[in-house]
Amino acid sequence: MRNHLLGLTLVGILFSHPVLSDTRQTDTQPTVAQTVNRQSLDNLSLNANQLNRQDIHEQAQRWGLTEIEWQRYLDIKQHERSFWSPNLDPLTTLGVEAKTEAERRHYAELLAKKEYERVEKELAFQRAYDQAFQRLYPNQLPFEVEPHISQATGRIYYFTRLDNCEKCETDISRILSYANNKTPVDIYIVGSSGNDDAIRAWATKHRIDPVKVKARQITLNHDSGYWLMNANGKMPVAFQTQGDGQWKLLAY
Repeated sequence: MRNHLLGLTLVGILFSHPVLSDTRQTDTQPTVAQTVNRQSLDNLSLNANQLNRQDIHEQAQRWGLTEIEWQRYLDIKQHERSFWSPNLDPLTTLGVEAKTEAERRHYAELLAKKEYERVEKELAFQRAYDQAFQRLYPNQLPFEVEPHISQATGRIYYFTRLDNCEKCETDISRILSYANNKTPVDIYIVGSSGNDDAIRAWATKHRIDPVKVKARQITLNHDSGYWLMNANGKMPVAFQTQGDGQWKLLAY
């Protein structure tokens, strides 16, 4: 009888305390949710890398560069150039940091083509703008930019700025005195950003004759890249065409 009671007691103890299973192995195994989350993170990382690679490819292609060249441009920007010239375009950046003369010529050619494309697009828009302005405001002082600068012999092309150029303030009277009433003068305003009102104010301030403007003896124009291509950084500066259509730096 005592043995029987002892057996019941042991059974009761076993059933009143659940059997502890070995969880050490299951603790080290990821759950289904953990596995899904990890795969999602891996997929996000992969997609981000793919998008970054695609962006690099597209950016490089826009400038006629390879992905390796674009990456070098990004690397250069992280060093001295980030202080010296942080807004320098990719082609100029690579050109000034070129390691060989061949590299320098290569990037100079790419930049020349890129600048030509830019100027052509700006001139096309300027022509459309001029036509619209003439249609909407036919009696206003004309501001026209020709598709290409006229090659008429003797014509003067004068480049100046509206601001940040102390010499420009006094130089305009000298060039107009030099031209007098005999030589047509095309005045190109550099950095005017399409601001016709500012050019009108400038023309009034410097007493540009509206009669001569309407007769195209004097033309007032937004510069769209001619100064950059021809003036070698000089400001103000004037050129005059010769019999062969070539520009000659003008001393006046």
